Amino acid sequence: MSNFRNRMMTFMYGRYGIDELYYGLFAVSILIAVINMFVGSLALYIVGVVSLGFMIFRYFSRKHERRRRENRLFLKLWKPIKSWFILQRDRFRDRKTTRYRRCPACKAIIKLPNKKGSHSVRCPRCGERFGVRII
Repeated sequence: MSNFRNRMMTFMYGRYGIDELYYGLFAVSILIAVINMFVGSLALYIVGVVSLGFMIFRYFSRKHERRRRENRLFLKLWKPIKSWFILQRDRFRDRKTTRYRRCPACKAIIKLPNKKGSHSVRCPRCGERFGVRII
């Protein structure tokens, strides 16, 4: 058993491995497979297999800089989407105790306590003061 482990370690030495894009491709391929169970489309099947193939190709690749560049591009596109979902989750979780308002100057989202009435708020990001009415 340890001989197999040593051979695998030797084989994997210098390979790129797993990163966030790997997990993203895995999630996309699983999602496509589940959708294709109901739809039964050849095109969806091909897209799922191609995404799995690209995922495996990246895992075994030795071209680290290209894989890092691909991962950076993916993260640049994924971060705003992930942040939006996290904000929606937080808004739902804190819906009874907190209100979220957008600063008119810098467009930052500010978390405010749920105290009814008109309030003057200062944005922690830009320092702009503005009025907020909570019903």
